[in-house]
Amino acid sequence: LPWSQVVTGKRELFVLSSPPTAPTPAAPTPAPMPADVPAANEACKALRSFYDAIGAKDKSPSFADTSSTCCAFLDVRCTQPDGSPSPPLGQKEGWKAGATLTKIKFRGGTELGGSGTLPGALLLPLAGTLESLDLGKSSAHRSFSGTLPAELAQLTALQKLSLTTGKFSGTIPHQLGRLPALEKLTLLSKSLSGTVPGELCHRSDGSLRKLVLDDNVKLSGTLPPECFLLPTLEEISAKKTRISGTLPSKITAPLRLLILEEVSLSGSVPEELCKGEKLEELVLRRANRVSGTLPTECLSHDTITKIDLKRTKVGGTIPSLDKAVPKLKTLDLSNSDVSGTLPDSVDMFSGLEYLAVDRTKLYGTVPESLGDIRGLKNGTCTLQNAYDLVFISIVSKTCCYSNFWCPLPSNAPYCTETSSGETIVCSVMSPPPPPPVEDAYDPADSVASFDSWSLPQELVLFFVLAAASAALTWWVEFGYDDDGEGSGFGSRVVGAINSTAAA
Repeated sequence: LPWSQVVTGKRELFVLSSPPTAPTPAAPTPAPMPADVPAANEACKALRSFYDAIGAKDKSPSFADTSSTCCAFLDVRCTQPDGSPSPPLGQKEGWKAGATLTKIKFRGGTELGGSGTLPGALLLPLAGTLESLDLGKSSAHRSFSGTLPAELAQLTALQKLSLTTGKFSGTIPHQLGRLPALEKLTLLSKSLSGTVPGELCHRSDGSLRKLVLDDNVKLSGTLPPECFLLPTLEEISAKKTRISGTLPSKITAPLRLLILEEVSLSGSVPEELCKGEKLEELVLRRANRVSGTLPTECLSHDTITKIDLKRTKVGGTIPSLDKAVPKLKTLDLSNSDVSGTLPDSVDMFSGLEYLAVDRTKLYGTVPESLGDIRGLKNGTCTLQNAYDLVFISIVSKTCCYSNFWCPLPSNAPYCTETSSGETIVCSVMSPPPPPPVEDAYDPADSVASFDSWSLPQELVLFFVLAAASAALTWWVEFGYDDDGEGSGFGSRVVGAINSTAAA
C-alpha cells in the first residue's frame, strides 16, 4: 500500500492507509411499469396463463417479450382509458397506462395446441372488463372438449360468447342466463345434449339479442316460450337439432331472423310471427312436420328478404299482391304442399334472385312477367315437378316435367331450361280437376284413353320398356329346369341360337 505523510511541526508521522475510494453509487430505482404490462397487470397475467393452459401462442413478436403489453397480441383487443384510438394490430407502442383488455377473438393470429378442456377459472381476473370471448372454429388439430365451465357465468361484463370449437359435452349451463350484459350467445357443438334452459330468456331486463344453437344434434326438447316474448331478442337459430314441439302462437319478440332448419317442430306457422316490424328471414327448411298455410303477411312484409319452406307440409296458395316486395331475395317452396297458380303479380317480387317452386302442387300458366325479374337471370329459378331417367332425357332432349301449362314463357329460359340447355316438359292446358265427390263412381274412370293420360309420353315409354324387359327375363329364366337342361320354349330358342353360333 502507498505511504502518506502528515507533517505537524518538526515531527513527522507516517500513517499506513488505503487509497481513497470512490463513493458507491446508489442502486437506480426501477421505473414503474405501466399498468398494462403483464408483470404488473393481473388481466394480462391471467391471459398468458390461459394461453399456456390451452397451448396457444400469439403470432405477434410481443408474445415472446414478457415485458410487453398483451394489448399488442393479434387476437386481443384493448380499450384506451381515455377512449383514444388504439395503435395498429401487433404494435406494442402507443398503449397508455390503464388500457383494459376487452376482447379475445381467436382467428388467424393465434397458433393453437391440441384438444383439451376450457379452463374457465383462469378467465375470472377478466370478469370486470372482458366483453367478448370468441374461441374460433374447430379444426383437425385443435378442439375443446369436456363440459362448459360454470365460471363463464361470472364474466359479468361479457356481451358476446361464441363457442364453436368442437366437442363440448353435457348440458348448457342455466347460469348463463344470469349474465346481465350478454347480447350474443353462440354454442355450436355436436355433443351438447339436454334442453335449452329457459333461464336464458328469463331476464326481461336483459339484453340478449342473438341466440344460435346450430348443429347440436343431441339438443332436444322445446324452445322456451319466454324467448319469443323477450323484448330484445332479434335472432333465433337452432338448425340441425332435435328441437320439437310447436311454435308458440304468441310472439312479441322483435325477431329479424328465425332459422329452424332440420328440426322436429310440428304445427303451423303462426300469423303473429309475420306481424313484427323487423322480420327478414323465415327458414323452416326440412322441418317436415310443419304444416298449415303460407301466411300472406310473410310474403307481403316490407322487410322480408328470405322465405324458405322447402320440404315442409305447408300448403295454401301464393297470394296476389297489391304492392311490391322488392327486398325479397329468396323464395323456396319446393317439395311443399303449396298449390294453385303463380299469380300474375309475380313481378311484384322484383328483387328475387332465387325462386324454387319445383315438386309442388302448382299448375297453370306461367306469367310472362316472370321474365321481368332480372335477378333470376343470373340466379336460380326451378319450375319442374320431377326428373326423368337419364336415358329418357338423352333420347327426348328434355330434363323433367312440370304441371305448368304450355306454352312456357319464352322470355325466361333460365326458368324453363336447365343449365345444359334441356327444356322442361310442360303440360297440355286443361282446367284443374274438380274436387272428388265421396262415394261417387264413374266406370269411365277406369277406361281412360292413352291421350287422356297426364303422364308425359317419355315416362309411359319407360314403363312399357321396363315391363317388356321383365317379361323377357322371366321367359328365359323359367325356360330351364333345375338340372340346367332346357324345358321351355325360351330354352329351345336359346339353344337354337347357340347351335347356329357354334356352326
